[in-house]
Amino acid sequence: MPSLEVAAVAINIAGVWLTARRNMMCWPVGMVGVALYLRQFYIWHLYGDMLLQGVYFIILGYGWHSWRISKKDQKQKSFSRSFMPKNLIAQAVLTACLGLPIGWLFSHFTDDPQPYLDSILMCLSLLASLWTTQKYIENWYLWILVDFTYAWLFLYRTDLLTSGLYTTFALLALYGNYTWKQKQP
Repeated sequence: MPSLEVAAVAINIAGVWLTARRNMMCWPVGMVGVALYLRQFYIWHLYGDMLLQGVYFIILGYGWHSWRISKKDQKQKSFSRSFMPKNLIAQAVLTACLGLPIGWLFSHFTDDPQPYLDSILMCLSLLASLWTTQKYIENWYLWILVDFTYAWLFLYRTDLLTSGLYTTFALLALYGNYTWKQKQP
């Protein structure tokens, strides 16, 4: 079903671009994109990635809700709140460690071709998504790492289109980091 993958790529690029631009439409567009990739990953037996898309759908709904704020509140709730670096690193390390037992489950109960890497990337992606919904600027740094790793992983799996998608995501994360920093108070 190459047309499913092509549509998923195009819609997901639009969703991330809208996020970088801080446009509320990023959330519903993203929901359509992850629904398409959920189906695609099921076809490919990439269960960690498939599960991730399902959770993304829920997180996107939460993000859409959390970004709906009045103009008055928007001045008080910046798009570039920051963690203390120690907290940021601790959250990322703990989240990556959470991926190990999930990887074990994938390796014993599924035919996932890279169960541990798949599960660690899944967990880190969820953390980056949650940081995005809370408007933490550090979300972009984690997305850059995760997206470049996914690009390599899909290149290894010889899926050039999805590898290109994650490369584009990483570049959009660089752009998002730049634009969000420009809007800091």
